[in-house]
Amino acid sequence: MKLTLDIFAALIIISICNLPSYCQTQQNWVDGQLIEYNKNGAWCWFQDERVVVDTVNSKLVIGSAANGGGVDVVIYDIKNQKIDSKTQIGKLTSDDHNAPGLLVQPKSGGYIAMFADHYDKYCSRYCIFNGEKWSSEKQFDWTKIPGGTNYTIAYSNLYYLSSEDRIYNMARANDRAPNFIYSDDEGVTWQFGGQLTTNSSQSYNKGYYKYWGNGVDRIDMVFTEQHPRDHTTSIFHGYIQNRKAYNTEGKEADNDIYDRNYIPTFDKFTKVFSHGTQVNGITMGRCWQSDIMRYDDGTIAILFKARANNSETDHRNFYARYDVNEKKWKITYIGKAGTKMYDSEQDYTGLGALCPDDPNRIYISSPFNPGDDNSRAGKREIWRGTTTDNGQTWRWEAVTANSTEDNFRPVVPKWKNGKEALLWFRGTYSTAQIFNTRIVGTFYDYETITAKKKSDPLLQSRARFSLSAADRVYSLDGKLVKRMGSQIKGASGAALKPGNVYLVRGEDGIHRKLMLVQ
Repeated sequence: MKLTLDIFAALIIISICNLPSYCQTQQNWVDGQLIEYNKNGAWCWFQDERVVVDTVNSKLVIGSAANGGGVDVVIYDIKNQKIDSKTQIGKLTSDDHNAPGLLVQPKSGGYIAMFADHYDKYCSRYCIFNGEKWSSEKQFDWTKIPGGTNYTIAYSNLYYLSSEDRIYNMARANDRAPNFIYSDDEGVTWQFGGQLTTNSSQSYNKGYYKYWGNGVDRIDMVFTEQHPRDHTTSIFHGYIQNRKAYNTEGKEADNDIYDRNYIPTFDKFTKVFSHGTQVNGITMGRCWQSDIMRYDDGTIAILFKARANNSETDHRNFYARYDVNEKKWKITYIGKAGTKMYDSEQDYTGLGALCPDDPNRIYISSPFNPGDDNSRAGKREIWRGTTTDNGQTWRWEAVTANSTEDNFRPVVPKWKNGKEALLWFRGTYSTAQIFNTRIVGTFYDYETITAKKKSDPLLQSRARFSLSAADRVYSLDGKLVKRMGSQIKGASGAALKPGNVYLVRGEDGIHRKLMLVQ
């Protein structure tokens, strides 16, 4: 089949296979083919990676916690578009905080899944997949660390650094603070490493931490001082490299993270956003982070939320980007995040995800269109944001629309440029211990074509499409676009305009999204 678009400019083309031919007016609309990976699953956002891509074997590995207490891992065959296996690797209390952190073993290519009960006494638990089956549960006993542990265990965050040939697991543990263990044999055995930070607080938790590792020599972290439910909180950033800890600018905060004789406090790191900051005349505070990423060019991005005027029913989303040239953090207001997810957790919201392979694309869960604080979508929907000015402004489009149930906590695992897996869970979330939700997702292929004139062979061979009578074209607002002569024009007769996005469905059933950018 041949598709022709007689528009000679730079086009961004996104192929979405087998997308049903409906628009956003349809109930439970999804931009892509929706795949259900697990009919009973959810996750907290303080364990990572919750989803990983095995690029060698073309597998998507998905960890989640089940209502009722199961700890599950699903292995999905990307190439053949089918679930290879779903395995309950552990049985704990019913709590989404028990979801595992995952890692592809760097040498053998197997998988490590590490997990803990929300208040585990006192183990980090793990299983290893050898390519055929999962091992039985193994445990690291925190009571055996030097001096023992004085607090329960929670969360698992696995990162490999090739410069050290070492795997790290970051967990909340001793002193109610972030601690780490490490493995030099691909996760088979573990040793205690140290404690990353501390503070003088006597509250429930000495900060919440999210991490991102570059796989080579650095682990970034974004964190708060405490739980925003219990105390005012700001957003801080730092990183670990060569056994030391630094603030954003590279100033040393700890000269040996393995030495517990000195443990830095949060104020030794860089404050990205302060509790009490005024934005559009509104006081923002009690902040909580949802994602962090550091890109190859040194750019660091953070997604976080804050209460507006200390309201439990009015949370706002923000994007922070560290400009490596200007050496400063820049904050962009995204929009309303909606109300709390339930009464006793005043700061739980739908959250968002950064894209590891593209710093100019993010996803947000919100009952409001992020481009318009006055618009309500009804349920919490998933939204895609794209930027062309390093995050100063964002253009938004729906990933889900007219949903009959909420969509929560999106995740995008690292893969490769042009390939993207987006996952989230949807359903009814009553508490972190009681939920009726499913793990779902879709795939996107992004291809950028730069062709500036009609004679450009790249444009001729790959980006000039013609429409047949069987083709249907939709813009992302769900309006049908008609074909008139050799040009494509809108239903009103207006020609295709730069910046507008259109969904082209061919006779082969494949939808191609086209956005005129020049």
